[in-house]
Amino acid sequence: NIKFGANLFGARYTTNGTRTQEGSGGGSGAGVASAAVLMEPIVPVFNPDGSYAISPIGDPHDNPVAIAKERTIDRVGENLQGNFYGEVQLLEDLTFKSTLGIRMWSSRNGEYTPKTLNAGVNVGGQGSIQGNRNTDFVTEHYLTYSKKIGEAHNLLVMGGYSYQSFRAEQWRAESQNFINDAFIFWDLDGGSVPRTPESSLTESELASYYGRINYKLFDKYLFTINARYDGSSRFAKNQKWAFFPSGSVAWVLSEEAFLSGVDQINQLKIRASYGVTGNQAIGPYQSLARLRTLPSTVINNTLVNAVGQSSVANNNLTWESTAQTNIGIDLGLYQSRISLTMDYYRMETTDLLFELELPKYSGYPDLLKNIGTIENKGIELTLSTVNFERNGFKWMTDINFSRNRNKILSLPDGNDLFQSSAPGHMVGIGNTQILRVGQPMGQFFGFVYDGVYQEGDTFLPGAGFEQEAGGEKFRDITGEGELDAEDRTIIGDPNPDFIWGLNNTLEYKGFDLNVFFHAIQGNDIYSFTLFEIELLSGLNNTTKEAYNNSWTPENPNTDVPKITDARSRISSDRFIYDGSFIRLKNISLGYKLPKAFLSRIGVEFARVYVSGQNILTFTNYPGIDPEVNWRGGGAYGGNVNIGLDYGSYPNSKSYTVGLQVRF
Repeated sequence: NIKFGANLFGARYTTNGTRTQEGSGGGSGAGVASAAVLMEPIVPVFNPDGSYAISPIGDPHDNPVAIAKERTIDRVGENLQGNFYGEVQLLEDLTFKSTLGIRMWSSRNGEYTPKTLNAGVNVGGQGSIQGNRNTDFVTEHYLTYSKKIGEAHNLLVMGGYSYQSFRAEQWRAESQNFINDAFIFWDLDGGSVPRTPESSLTESELASYYGRINYKLFDKYLFTINARYDGSSRFAKNQKWAFFPSGSVAWVLSEEAFLSGVDQINQLKIRASYGVTGNQAIGPYQSLARLRTLPSTVINNTLVNAVGQSSVANNNLTWESTAQTNIGIDLGLYQSRISLTMDYYRMETTDLLFELELPKYSGYPDLLKNIGTIENKGIELTLSTVNFERNGFKWMTDINFSRNRNKILSLPDGNDLFQSSAPGHMVGIGNTQILRVGQPMGQFFGFVYDGVYQEGDTFLPGAGFEQEAGGEKFRDITGEGELDAEDRTIIGDPNPDFIWGLNNTLEYKGFDLNVFFHAIQGNDIYSFTLFEIELLSGLNNTTKEAYNNSWTPENPNTDVPKITDARSRISSDRFIYDGSFIRLKNISLGYKLPKAFLSRIGVEFARVYVSGQNILTFTNYPGIDPEVNWRGGGAYGGNVNIGLDYGSYPNSKSYTVGLQVRF
């Protein structure tokens, strides 16, 4: 028997519009666009002479109407995706299958900022055009042997090879100072000030050999063995390949004779597994010493280019690996009216991929290394029940609960590692997080805030600390009578104590109601947003609460310091808050139209519904949304950058009215 299959998908899209970005003009790229979000509401759209009004305070920003009407952004893209397979049955129980998948997408982005905008008039108008082309390729080839031997034995053996490649091309050209704005970005050679062009090519590959054996005895005893041998081009020479084995066993007790007479139990399975998985989610070339272009210079009256090293090589960079042990039980009672799943797990991750900050004198900012070991262990529970079922009414409940504890087991030489994740413009804040052996990942680090100095207090000396009534007061941890770096300590933990969810579904004569709650308990949030606007140093607007409660001689009974332009940015628990919350994540009400009615109009199924998402949130967090994730992405950034808030985009509250129809 021979089988073939294919699936092709293609699409083309175009978009035209404007984009609001932060910046006041000058420079290249995104920096020339105006920050309409900073526009004062008292500024009109037009000046008396008909020109667009700009912000009169601070940097001159264009107003949003000017950006919407004058700035050009034009984007075109293509996407082609295809999947193919072929399968051959070599023997009665042996098949061979090959698959091939390819995705190619490209885009062209053109932008033009005219001289009618403040950001454009400073440079005589600016145009740019950018293109990219990407190709992902994956292929797999594997044999599968499946055999049932008598009534007792079921055997499946599979082995194969897979290969993936990734290629990304990118280029950009830009020019400034145009005679007129008529040709927007289609006349870059018409600009008298060409900017430095950019182009790049990034490639990576991943190859794998893998195999699996599944064996089932009497449908009661289950055994699985897996093995993978993976190689990634992203790691250092001689460190690209790693072996990742795993295995599991399960015992279906409900199939045993000694439980055959227990009618209350319809399912009971105990299972255990152990396995090692790898993480290669880093950028290509990060194990290599890379070069960068240096500014041109003049030697012997000749303009020459030069290159310099931008990163340090790491010839030992290899896979991050996680060994996980899992023990679980699946239980079904009273014909599955009650279903319970319980799991205990322990994971130990070694050779963590981490960007280690280098000393300033090295000339390099950081180095990607394999460092340390961390442990994660916890429990996960899922309980499903049919609470009531009678006369067409049915009520079902699903509850899930998880509790995880992580701990750093080792670091290089046992030393603490520090990190600052504050926004770049918040200069002077210092380290905000710490990695310490025996402690959880991502803990916040800084001074303990003890409120506000009052008249007559003894002011603790220390460079950069306030020593006057109304000033910020920090705790002297060491007891030496002065404040310095040694008085910093762990000031918060972003890891939650537990997470839970509750889902209720009710059905009655075609009506259905679903209510889902989601909650996180016991996690801390470091709010750089409130740090910035409630510092009360005169650099930003502030909240009404901080302004009204700030210390003054007439309002001394407060823990909010006075307003002053001499305040330094100091990492402390003043801006760390409890991030616990309970959220009504989803509620929906639907009605299935009667089949008797639908059959008359040739419809098999129809349901009308109304639903809402993120309807209610119960929390003491003073920020906009407790579900924050700023700088939490990336292969290694997400391991330590949790619980950070800086302008995090909130979950939107939405309502939906819909109709589902099946013919």
